[in-house]
Amino acid sequence: MTGLDVEVSSPLALSILELLDERPMHPYEMASTMRERHQDEFIRLNFGTLYHTVDVLERNGWILSAEREKEGRRPERTIYKLTDAGREVLGRTLGELLRKPMREYPQFVAGLLFMHHLTAEQAASHLNERASLLDAHVAKFEHVLAELHKQGLSRLSLIEIEHKIAMLDAERKWVRKLEKEIIDGKLEWKVGIESGHEGLRRSHGASTH
Repeated sequence: MTGLDVEVSSPLALSILELLDERPMHPYEMASTMRERHQDEFIRLNFGTLYHTVDVLERNGWILSAEREKEGRRPERTIYKLTDAGREVLGRTLGELLRKPMREYPQFVAGLLFMHHLTAEQAASHLNERASLLDAHVAKFEHVLAELHKQGLSRLSLIEIEHKIAMLDAERKWVRKLEKEIIDGKLEWKVGIESGHEGLRRSHGASTH
């Protein structure tokens, strides 16, 4: 992917291009539509970032201002539409995202990476709290999915929520399993430098001599 393609692969930029592929919109309508579709659960959405992203997409030639709209005393709004270049980069970027697993850096992994600096009891307690919060998140998304289905939306249009539920459900099951293994003493525990990491360092050091 080119440098420009990397820019459009941000969820907010992709959402803007996707909405404009449906019809021309002004930024306020974009934000309202994203919230109606609960895309703000997956996209960091605020007006400052939205307008900045719109500006970047316009400078890259992927969208352009089509007309200006004036309603009563409200400030004039610029309506944007997707260009042919924008439609092309949208399709190409979506293909890359679906086809290639990307390296991600979730914060939870950092917690697991250094978990051995806590006591086993502390770690188990924190994991228990995380599992409870995941229960609440799953329930919330299941409710949202059911409500949107009632509104007649297709499964395809809601597939990202279905994926979110599946990922949260898998994580909470794994977290509860890990918590139980710590409590039952099945996961060997050494506070500070974990023996596996230490062994890895020793073997790496020996291989360099």
